[in-house]
Amino acid sequence: MIFYELKIEAGEDAISISAESSAIFFAEIVLDTENNYAKKKSNAIQARMTIRGKIEPEITDSLLKISEWARDLNDDTTYRKVTLTIKADAAGKILRTYEIPMMFVIDYFETYDAPKEDDATIFELVLAQKENQLKDFNTY
Repeated sequence: MIFYELKIEAGEDAISISAESSAIFFAEIVLDTENNYAKKKSNAIQARMTIRGKIEPEITDSLLKISEWARDLNDDTTYRKVTLTIKADAAGKILRTYEIPMMFVIDYFETYDAPKEDDATIFELVLAQKENQLKDFNTY
């Protein structure tokens, strides 16, 4: 089982979802050349991240803060540093850490469905990095 830890920072304000919560079940990081017919390498590369997880009581406060961030139009807090750590097991063996500054919210969804055995109420957070910031994208 894969475990995900998410940290979103803007100044002293931080939003966290710990790996111990097991709420996050999907993460996708994409580095996309905007022109699919590119003939040479250019700066037109977008970094995007998609996070999906279960809406659970222990992360309600974090999800409320993410929802507020999605609606934030203040230049000082719209762009935030996002750190996603992917762990291979509960013991915390790290597979990868992505540290991406100047991310902003493209989409935030909360989906509530009738309770079923195998379905969960889920959230989806889609982020992108501000253009021309790719040099500060770090992977460990």
